[in-house]
Amino acid sequence: MSELTILHDAIAATIKAAMPAVRAVEAFPETPDGLARPAIVFAITAMDPGADPGDGRSCVKTTFEASMLVDANLPGAALQAVELAAQMADLLHCQHWNLDFVEGTTSVRAKPADATSESWRKKAWTVQWQQLMYLGQEQWPWDNQGPGSLLLGFSPDTGPGKEDSYFSPEQLA
Repeated sequence: MSELTILHDAIAATIKAAMPAVRAVEAFPETPDGLARPAIVFAITAMDPGADPGDGRSCVKTTFEASMLVDANLPGAALQAVELAAQMADLLHCQHWNLDFVEGTTSVRAKPADATSESWRKKAWTVQWQQLMYLGQEQWPWDNQGPGSLLLGFSPDTGPGKEDSYFSPEQLA
């Protein structure tokens, strides 16, 4: 199973557990129109390169968007949409979905799905966030070396013939 599938499953499970009033939670739904309401649908909307962790994996800065879907015909639908967006934003605070290949969420932002001057009337809200994730397996092409094998030296007292000037990191303490 890929990291993306594992992440999407973890996001859905966490939302369902934290927001039991939501009747449907789905990633990349084919047709959100048929979902029971209230519902939350989410997807990755962008992937940008992140800083190389230097361990063989790729770091990707992902942008997610979740839409809060409510029954627009019910009284108080606009307030329900805002409340769901606020709950989702709260759930996202430093969220890493209990996965070791994902860092905590950042740049959480909630807004009406179609912002206008009358956004207080909107019955659809979206929540966006960003998250670093690491793809692939860690790789270390060098043989494991035991403790104490790392030695430090300061120039110009380095190089062949000056090994007696080197010291271990523990000697710095």
